[in-house]
Amino acid sequence: MFVCFGLVLLVWMMTFPCQIDAVPLPCQDVIATHEKYVENLQTKQGYLTMTPLDTRINPYFNNIALWGIVDNPEYSDSIKKWAIWYTQHINNPDKLGVKGTIYDYTVVAGGEVKPTEDYDSSDSYAATFLTLLRLYFDTNQDKDLMLKLEPSLELIAGAIYATMDLKDGLTYAKDNYKIKYLMDNLEVWQGLKDWSYLLEHVFNRAEDSRKVSQDADLIYKSLQSFWNGNTFAYAKDTAGKLFKSDTSVFYPDMTAQLMAIALDFATPEQTAIIWTDFNQKFPKWVLLQHPSSYPWTLMVYAGAKAGDWERVITYLNAVELTYGSMSYPWPWYSSEAGWYLLTLKQLPSEYLELN
Repeated sequence: MFVCFGLVLLVWMMTFPCQIDAVPLPCQDVIATHEKYVENLQTKQGYLTMTPLDTRINPYFNNIALWGIVDNPEYSDSIKKWAIWYTQHINNPDKLGVKGTIYDYTVVAGGEVKPTEDYDSSDSYAATFLTLLRLYFDTNQDKDLMLKLEPSLELIAGAIYATMDLKDGLTYAKDNYKIKYLMDNLEVWQGLKDWSYLLEHVFNRAEDSRKVSQDADLIYKSLQSFWNGNTFAYAKDTAGKLFKSDTSVFYPDMTAQLMAIALDFATPEQTAIIWTDFNQKFPKWVLLQHPSSYPWTLMVYAGAKAGDWERVITYLNAVELTYGSMSYPWPWYSSEAGWYLLTLKQLPSEYLELN
């Protein structure tokens, strides 16, 4: 499979040496294709699988996949089905004693789903789900569903607070993994802002909303203290030690910097420093040549946020000439489609109108 990708890219690079208009991208068609790709990952029960052939269920990946289609009212039922499935499968409590978390699941023979009794993180799963529900409400103003889910959303928000260190407001990845990751806490910062919005505008809980907003502000302040003038530290331990980022290391050091851009956390000055550093360290990322076997479409979304349209278009064309030419095979996971769609929908109109 990767040999095929390499051959296609080699031919393309020889023919079109990184020109922005090398292969005009039919962006509206690609958006429609990817929205359908995400929809087709969903079963009638409501959960999504990692790929059409990978029957693992990762709630975090699914949340981000659905971020990519939530703005399109045609897919509102997909969001509702997932929201109901998710809330029906939250733990009360889990094996660590934490309420509001959700396990990863697998689909076994006969279509039954079984929990793994584990999750990668309790903070990010909860936070990205709250963001999804805020985006859903923005699109549909579906107050009835929100009111129905309010008790479950309260538990899910509680899963964030269950691993929060009140001294700095930052969350540990999970109760038995005491590391405060930059990437996770960026998602928590966003998720709490969205939860605050829902508390005020849907549930009429202004005082609770103010408290959550203050918690999000503390996270912002604490994460900004990770910045050393050139990079953000990628993590912090229980003793308060910062794990300095070596941005020649792609994951998690550099990808954590890109998440800060993607979620609008980095200031314009920080964004310029990070984006310049990324392109110096990994100049061939636009041709899918980076130290990972995964597409990492988070990279291109960060590029869109940075306004680097030439590199964005080059990357999008590389994806379509490789993954797209083969109907997006492994390792094109659900979350890859989510970040990819978010990028396509950020494109200026002159690119969206290309045919």
